[in-house]
Amino acid sequence: MGKYVKCPKCGSQKCQLTDKAKHRGFLYFLIFGVFWLIYAMIKWTIGIMVFLCFDWWYAIIMKARKKAYHWHCKKWFTKRNSYYCQDCGFNFKA
Repeated sequence: MGKYVKCPKCGSQKCQLTDKAKHRGFLYFLIFGVFWLIYAMIKWTIGIMVFLCFDWWYAIIMKARKKAYHWHCKKWFTKRNSYYCQDCGFNFKA
């Protein structure tokens, strides 16, 4: 059962974390692995640039003002979990 997860469609709390790991073969990796590596490098580069150019400086400013700050680069590095509602069968990310 998911902790504090509610289905956006029916409002039920009977939501289960789904396993999205796909097992593919070596040929698939040879064909599409290069594109995935390029995508991963671009994604991490953008996340690091957002951290260096925006988040770091803004966090210092907000710390001086004694206010809380939500890091924007966090969404580039974290993976959202996918859930399945056991009541209505709706798949959603939270």
